[in-house]
Amino acid sequence: MHSWRAAFIIGLALAIGGCAPHQTRLVARPVDVSPRLAEADALIQAGCFDCLRDALSTYQAVRTVVGAPPAAVEVATEGVVRAAGLLALRERELGFVDDGYLRMAKDALAARSCDAGFQPCQPVSQILDIIDLLPTRTAGTIGRAPSSDAQLERLQEFSRNRQSWQSLLRDAAGQDSLTAYAWLSFICGTTEGLAMTLDAVLAPVGGDADTPLLMFKRASCFFVQRAQLEALLTRDSRFVEVTYLLGQYAMGQRKLDEADQLFQQAYAWHPQWPVLTLAIANVALTGEEFDRSLEFYGKTLELEPRAADALLGKARSLTYLDQHEPAIAVTDQLLAERWLPGDAYYWRALNEAQLGRIEEAWIDIEAADKLLINDQVPKLAGIIAYRRLQLDVARTKFETSRTRNPNDCETGFYLGIVFADQRVWDRTADTFVATARCLENAEQELMRDIERIRTSKDPPARQARQIARREQQIASGRRMLATSSFNTAVAYYSLSRKEEARQFAERVVDDEQFGERAREILSRLK
Repeated sequence: MHSWRAAFIIGLALAIGGCAPHQTRLVARPVDVSPRLAEADALIQAGCFDCLRDALSTYQAVRTVVGAPPAAVEVATEGVVRAAGLLALRERELGFVDDGYLRMAKDALAARSCDAGFQPCQPVSQILDIIDLLPTRTAGTIGRAPSSDAQLERLQEFSRNRQSWQSLLRDAAGQDSLTAYAWLSFICGTTEGLAMTLDAVLAPVGGDADTPLLMFKRASCFFVQRAQLEALLTRDSRFVEVTYLLGQYAMGQRKLDEADQLFQQAYAWHPQWPVLTLAIANVALTGEEFDRSLEFYGKTLELEPRAADALLGKARSLTYLDQHEPAIAVTDQLLAERWLPGDAYYWRALNEAQLGRIEEAWIDIEAADKLLINDQVPKLAGIIAYRRLQLDVARTKFETSRTRNPNDCETGFYLGIVFADQRVWDRTADTFVATARCLENAEQELMRDIERIRTSKDPPARQARQIARREQQIASGRRMLATSSFNTAVAYYSLSRKEEARQFAERVVDDEQFGERAREILSRLK
């Protein structure tokens, strides 16, 4: 009964009371909300993100029921704290956009009476504060230096209090689902946790360890346990967030199509998820779907504008799409923020070189060389130095790159070109002979790769795109092979090693580019 109606009836009864032989006292019957509270409690134990969200809605609704017993309202308020706190933890560990659940939990806690009959407020308040400082998964910035004084202060506070908080969470873990989950979220991310067995980690939570809520956490505590997560999803299809973790596992196994399908399921369920959109973009980039990777790096940056890895991925996608000016603009953003500067300098140099800005490219690749140690930086530096007519510098750079990765045929090819230009004929011959073997092996590997793609379950469009790219690589490799054979013939001819010169000249006698010169060499060898 609405309160205004009750007041109206009571007032009417008082008004006519003098005429009636007996006064009748109206007492409002309390509303039984226990089934709804039990429903919300069951949703908490079910543990999926949607389950927790539905539990929160149910607890909130019970708090507004007119006629609900005060004790039931207090239980519902406690439920709001628990459900909102769990949602905040799940958001942080999966990298969702923050929807304000932690603030909701703190506000609900402030509204509680904190009577002795209910869970004390002080420990719960401390746990909510700890949740607020737990590391949050973000789109590509985990492990990076703090970008603001506020972030630095948070990290310092976490470091100062880590041991005391660990003790507090361990001691409180058996109280309810929130404290149990908070303990696991904390300990699973520490070096102490890695040194413990899973049984030791779970011991403080007691009997709740077998609830789906905590089974989800235990299956992803230290690493993704695929079988347990799949079983959880099979048992309850509402656990859609599991598909993201399974997609990560598939990505690690290089099963790109499987990962993509799982990520798409997760995205259809929850698109406001920057860590997920970054993962989709990375799969697309690896699968050479550059338009799609560019799209999803863009979606990631819309959700998390300071996602450094998404910016770098955007620059790479634009580079592969031959959009060099936009790619340079993105690397400028990275450098302005001092994010991933080595990578930013490298990709800016690559795009500048493609645009013919050789001096700018040289400055940037030299900056990248001070920050990155890999084979690609000296390789690009060698190409730029060669275009600057610095043969000695180019030779040094290519030799460094080849030392770091002797299986890069292109680097060996460029090094051979430099030796030929310098008339170092013995090194020219040796380098091109090795490069020819490398190119022949690479072509065989590409042919096997094409066959694998054709028999895969990848979508036809992806198969066609990947096959076309490999066919282009084969064609490019064959041109390098022809150039290598001709230069080897020239080197052996210059060294008066006639038989070897004849052998390599004969390989290109019918080549459109080198055929005439090869036949000339052969005529001189008669």
